[in-house]
Amino acid sequence: MGVLKACIVITGGPCAGKTVTVDYVKKDLESMGYHVLLFNESATELILGGIRPFGENALSVYDFQNEVLNLQRYKEKRYFDIVSKYPDDTKCIILIDRGILDSKAYLGSSELFTKLLTENGMKEEGLADHYDLVIHLQTVAADIKNKYNTSTNEARFEDPDGAIDIDNRICEVWKNTNNFQVVEATDVIEEKVSQVISIIHDFLDKKI
Repeated sequence: MGVLKACIVITGGPCAGKTVTVDYVKKDLESMGYHVLLFNESATELILGGIRPFGENALSVYDFQNEVLNLQRYKEKRYFDIVSKYPDDTKCIILIDRGILDSKAYLGSSELFTKLLTENGMKEEGLADHYDLVIHLQTVAADIKNKYNTSTNEARFEDPDGAIDIDNRICEVWKNTNNFQVVEATDVIEEKVSQVISIIHDFLDKKI
């Protein structure tokens, strides 16, 4: 079976540069001989499919995060199972755009998140243990509000202040997980990408 070298989460607030960064990271890892399984953001997938927590025919935030959680769980299980199907010498990395704990940030309440997990037969303890590295990209709104926009992602709906708020909440829910790193806001995406790639290289050097 293939060997899973790392499961890496890239998270952060709206307009943090996640999509661009993930693409660059994937190419970089592939150039190093890794087979990268790219796990796109579950919430965006649902929103683009018409299942939204805003606008006409919106679900409540709770019901939407329930759908996000269940889609995330299903996809994670499938990705981990798929690794075992590759040849023995395949060095795999699962690269995830947002992890399960992001739902806690978007719910904005520990009590609601506990309720969500309980209804799905889950507990928060150990929930993120299978993520080897979590990198938080700070939203550009935290540094330069007039650089923040929603035009590059139709699934983005927060205003700058809302983006900063959710960015802070995401950072808070992940901060106690193993190997958590924060890359601060900058309007030069190449700088952010370079920092993320450096963090991943350092992590893999130590892990291997």
